[in-house]
Amino acid sequence: MRRVLALSVCLIPLIMESPACAQEADLAVRNQWFTGSLEASSPALSKAGTLALEPYIIYQINTGAYDNHGHHGTVAHDVDQLQAVIVLKYAVTDRLSIQALPSFDHVSNDQGSSSGLGLGDLPLELEYRFKDENGRTGSPSITGSIGINLPTGDYQHLSNQLNGIGSGAYSAKQGIVVESLFDTRGGHPVRVRLFASVYEPLAPTSIRDASVYGTDAGFRGRAKPGVSGQVGVAAGYAIDQRWVLALDVVQNYVARYRLTGVDRTSDPVAAYGRDRSTTALAPAVEYNWSANAGLIAGVEFSVAGRNTSSYIAPQIAFAFSF
Repeated sequence: MRRVLALSVCLIPLIMESPACAQEADLAVRNQWFTGSLEASSPALSKAGTLALEPYIIYQINTGAYDNHGHHGTVAHDVDQLQAVIVLKYAVTDRLSIQALPSFDHVSNDQGSSSGLGLGDLPLELEYRFKDENGRTGSPSITGSIGINLPTGDYQHLSNQLNGIGSGAYSAKQGIVVESLFDTRGGHPVRVRLFASVYEPLAPTSIRDASVYGTDAGFRGRAKPGVSGQVGVAAGYAIDQRWVLALDVVQNYVARYRLTGVDRTSDPVAAYGRDRSTTALAPAVEYNWSANAGLIAGVEFSVAGRNTSSYIAPQIAFAFSF
């Protein structure tokens, strides 16, 4: 009965804010369990000593390519990538967390060629929560992050182009995540995240032989990767305490790289790559066993792009916190 009365108050025209409505919404928000979404960065952990672990399995299937004008077409040989990513996060304090994202990749194409299992580049970062939402409807948490990308993935001396899964460059990262929780009619909390990040290479990297920058055997020189960034919005709609529908809308951008050096005949080489961008959607479904354990499964797919592959990427992840 108290629930019915509280919801009735919420339906009164919004001439003034109702304390009863706010208290009821806050209770629903605090009791809701979330895991996802697939793409959005998460805020810093809120309790010192907490360890969060989220292993992903992602199978990316390339379906074509976008040209410099954004037109989509087919390619001669499609490439598939199986990737395992582990999100590791530890709360140093109630506001400060440290995060690492090791990844492992296996790449193959439709000609039967494949790479071995390789370690990708390793992002490390510190996250600090400047403002906490405190379980109140509509009151945001704001987390800023700084970090570095360690070039641990293979990027040069490639015997097989499919082995190239790294950048070769140390990059500095800055990011922000703004998260707010809301309740809706019928007691279905919604979580919204706005997120953005940028990676800026710290210095050019030496290149030898075949590489991810399109060079061939015998090349000697240097490459300066371009700045890359991501911006997106994510939402999770709670069907009930355990089941949640999630959706990400993400825009990725990579500025062109600059390549200088000499080829195998000692002729000078000076070239630029092209700016690349991708717009993707990632719908998913979450199931949460508790506030500390859940599963999310969905598919990310590109809907627009420029100078990059189109793709569809089914994926699944488990989330645990201790």
